[in-house]
Amino acid sequence: MLSALSPRRLVPLLLLMSCVVPAARGEIVLSAPQNAPVDTLIEVSASGAVPERSFFSVVAVDAGEGSYDAYTYYQPEAVELLVPDQPGNWELRLLGPDSPYPTLARRPISLVRPEASLEAAATSAIGAPVTVRWRGPSSSREFITIVPADAAEGSYEAYQYAKGEGSGEVSLAAPVQPGAYEIRFLSGTRYLTLASQPLVVGDVETALDFPASVEAGGRIEVSWRGPGNPRDFLTIVAVDAAESDYGAYGYTRDNPVQLPVPETPGRYEVRYLVADSSRVLARAPLTVGATQASLQAPAEVEADSEFEVLFSGPDNEGDYVAVTRVDDPSRYLTYSYTRRGSPLPLRAPAEPGEYRLHYLTAREDRSLASQPIRVVPGDARGSLKVLAAPDGVGTAADGGGALTVALILDASGSMLQRLDGRRRIELAREALDTLVADGLPDASKVALRVFGHRKPDACDTELLSPLAALDRTAMRRQIAGIEARNLARTPIADSLAAVAEDLAGVEGRAVVVLVTDGEETCDGDPAAAIAGLRQQGFQVVLNVVGFAVDEHALEREFARWAELGGGAYFSARDGAALAAGVRQAVRLPFVVLRDGRRVGAGFVGGASLELPVGRYEVEVAGQRQSVEVAAGRETRLSAGS
Repeated sequence: MLSALSPRRLVPLLLLMSCVVPAARGEIVLSAPQNAPVDTLIEVSASGAVPERSFFSVVAVDAGEGSYDAYTYYQPEAVELLVPDQPGNWELRLLGPDSPYPTLARRPISLVRPEASLEAAATSAIGAPVTVRWRGPSSSREFITIVPADAAEGSYEAYQYAKGEGSGEVSLAAPVQPGAYEIRFLSGTRYLTLASQPLVVGDVETALDFPASVEAGGRIEVSWRGPGNPRDFLTIVAVDAAESDYGAYGYTRDNPVQLPVPETPGRYEVRYLVADSSRVLARAPLTVGATQASLQAPAEVEADSEFEVLFSGPDNEGDYVAVTRVDDPSRYLTYSYTRRGSPLPLRAPAEPGEYRLHYLTAREDRSLASQPIRVVPGDARGSLKVLAAPDGVGTAADGGGALTVALILDASGSMLQRLDGRRRIELAREALDTLVADGLPDASKVALRVFGHRKPDACDTELLSPLAALDRTAMRRQIAGIEARNLARTPIADSLAAVAEDLAGVEGRAVVVLVTDGEETCDGDPAAAIAGLRQQGFQVVLNVVGFAVDEHALEREFARWAELGGGAYFSARDGAALAAGVRQAVRLPFVVLRDGRRVGAGFVGGASLELPVGRYEVEVAGQRQSVEVAAGRETRLSAGS
């Protein structure tokens, strides 16, 4: 904000034990301008035997000995000193450090009111930009402001500094209340008016047009007429809300404006507010009606199993179906968005017990329909761990330890969200850095593609590091510079399709690792892109690492992409899991089949895969082996044995 006034009549720190003896006045010479504008900073200096902690001040010519106003301590080099705000003849004094502050040297200085002027339109609409051209001083934080015509001297509202060499132009928003105002050019310390110009601010006719009643939770189009100034906005609030209150809003840069409708039925008001929300320019009533929903699902499901839910309902953006504890419907245990369609896949909680299934609204978590659901213990389970064979089968490396890897990293806006106090993109950078530092064979060839890191609100993907022999130092430097971009979208399909060019000329198997925290948002079809790669004859294995993904249906979609790419899906819920998942994902996957149907997948040498007890077939790099998973223990299998 604006600088405060320098202290008046403050006593400088006394050097009570000082052994410095003041020099004779004739031995000290002051340097300063003979003339200066009022209320500005001037450069002053002194030569000669000046005692430490002596100080400069400008005072009236007839001021008594020891008097001082704003002051600055002496330094061997020139220092800045604030002069008074009244024109006339004054005196610059250098005062000694000890009371009664004897005058060590003095010289006259004349202060004048600087020439200043303003030029702007005489009238403006409320809130509209007002262009002001100014001439005058600009070296001491002078500024331009608009205040009521009768405002006291020194008053100011929103302001812009005068920046330039003696002239310039600023833009200020006109006040939002009609009336008589004044544009003022003020000095930067004591806010002295250097120039002024009247401004008449007039009102603007404002109106709103939209349906009088809508269903809860949807969206409504509101057409408007009004000033449309920058940051003016429309909002929906309760009828008794305070004038400055607002809920979800839309800026008037669009017409009509799309607004989300409250999810609680009742009487509301649509309002047009000025940018600072201090004034409502227009309002009109809105009735929000109730919506209906229904659910149909099994009354009983096995723990940690997948089941389907049939539903009907408004299917508003962000609505979801979730399993919750009986007494807390607002905290889901597992969920899927209704936009995935009916029937909707859900995963049952791992802990047997009584639960409840809900259709929940996006913003207020209102339950529109619910039913009880019992989770019962499932079949006995064991685990399967697939290890690389002694001859290297299952390592994803060609002969001699070579490995070809195409890394694809999501740096879209969602990666700016925080997880355990840190941004997701930071954790992703660390995971890739660790992989490159010591998780890849020396003979590897690696490419790095990133999307979302360059442009907001864009479907942008870039091959940041073309396929080349692994240079750990260079690759780690590239990774360290990746930043997520707010509002950037997620072009997963385009990034996968680009792998064909990224790996052009590669012979043999390559592993593609996609690290992402969200779904495709650029109208692409990742499944089609994966199929396209396979059809072009690329021997790629696609492994997907989902980071901080908690929606079951989205994880299921990621697993489907990995299956189409002959790979596996890894769910990483935190930074440590992400680092582990990335290291595993550069290895070959194994696929678990039961009665010819894929029932699971994992990574050779990676984490164990939990499975119901029984006999399975395990496929690694086109080779199948039979294995029996026993209850309560880990079964180990060597790939290729």
